[in-house]
Amino acid sequence: MRLLLTISLMALLAGCSAEEPQSFEKIKEASVIQPVQPVKNSDRQASSSEGIIPTALSIPALDLEASVKEFGLDEEGNMELPKNGEDVAWFGPGTEPGESGNAVLAAHVDNEKAPAVFFRLKELNKGDEIHVRDEEGTELTFVVKEKVAYQKDDAPMREIFGPTDKRRLNLITCTGYFDREMHNYVERLVVYTELKDQQHET
Repeated sequence: MRLLLTISLMALLAGCSAEEPQSFEKIKEASVIQPVQPVKNSDRQASSSEGIIPTALSIPALDLEASVKEFGLDEEGNMELPKNGEDVAWFGPGTEPGESGNAVLAAHVDNEKAPAVFFRLKELNKGDEIHVRDEEGTELTFVVKEKVAYQKDDAPMREIFGPTDKRRLNLITCTGYFDREMHNYVERLVVYTELKDQQHET
């Protein structure tokens, strides 16, 4: 079972623009700091029979197709995001999409000059479908259940990252207005989705 981490949402998306610093503040395990290197798909052991290692994301309602890259923590215990506005980060030390638990994808909303990959994430509605694929072509479909904008320091960590018997995929980016003094967006948008095969159970 992978690391279950307690993360502040501010640390998760400390920089929402692809031109802002890409490393995050310290991320702690429940009891100790557990720094690890950002992980690569080629370095990971085989996926479980339920989960997949995502390499591609498709959101038909937004006409979005994007590559998904696996990231962990750097040597200082900071989470990292792609250094561009085109790729989506999957938090590899967490849950794999398709497993029981909360898998998390995060990406930039802009690059200070143009919209980034999750710029239109706020347009998603309940019932919209999210597709993730691995490098072998296995595809899982998740259905949007809810979207919520939180103040950046006021988000339910257990609901977003914690354990659950549901198979969830949560997408995160920045939203709200850009505070120039803070040099950051004031809110974080979370889109909660569940594996389509589970819909009869919810």
